[in-house]
Amino acid sequence: MRGHGSNHHLRKGIEQMTLRPVDGKQHAHRPRAIGYLRTDLSPHEAHDTETIRRLARRQHHTLVYIVRLGPDSVPDAIAHVLDIVCATGTTTLITPDLAHLENHPGRVCDTCDLMTVCPGQLWMKAVTNPHENPHEPIWLPEVWHSEPDARLRIADAHRVMQTHLTCNPLDCPRKAAAFALLVETGKLVPATRSPRERAVSRNLAYPPVGPTTPGMCPSPAILQRLLTGLEQVQP
Repeated sequence: MRGHGSNHHLRKGIEQMTLRPVDGKQHAHRPRAIGYLRTDLSPHEAHDTETIRRLARRQHHTLVYIVRLGPDSVPDAIAHVLDIVCATGTTTLITPDLAHLENHPGRVCDTCDLMTVCPGQLWMKAVTNPHENPHEPIWLPEVWHSEPDARLRIADAHRVMQTHLTCNPLDCPRKAAAFALLVETGKLVPATRSPRERAVSRNLAYPPVGPTTPGMCPSPAILQRLLTGLEQVQP
């Protein structure tokens, strides 16, 4: 357990910091957030820092600070970050993914809300009702299926393909971006036959194709992205 003295010194040190929103704008009516990443888990630190900023803006939070810690910076990194959350009066912690929290969102949710960039999810702060599950994540609708803000990394693309397993890339810009990147880099080889052809070869019934409405048509940008990826495949 951390002593009262250590908390006092931490609060005093934080009060002496110039904690300004990372985006440079004050929004008194918005909830405040702290970003956090472990440098040993973030080989592209600038990229992860920017994705934290963007998620905070898209979810209408004021990002006051981003904490960057190495694996041996402090004895208990998560406790250290949560002390900063409490001392700065913020309500949300934003991190690239759960690996930065040792895959344990519940520890954070005992203190504040938690948002992850990949996948875009929100864990609400633990409630007092023991019959409710406080750590069930909520998909962030503005992030979940949207076009990525920046070019995905291969690890991110694999995660998107797993979490968007039931999505059609023609309807989901995020899966389309992941699909095209994995094809382009040789990590995924598309099927050479359509689902209908595969069903026929196995004597399986295939659902008839219904009429297409304008709202169901994929955007030209998605089609172009997928075709560009497919062009990378060697015949």
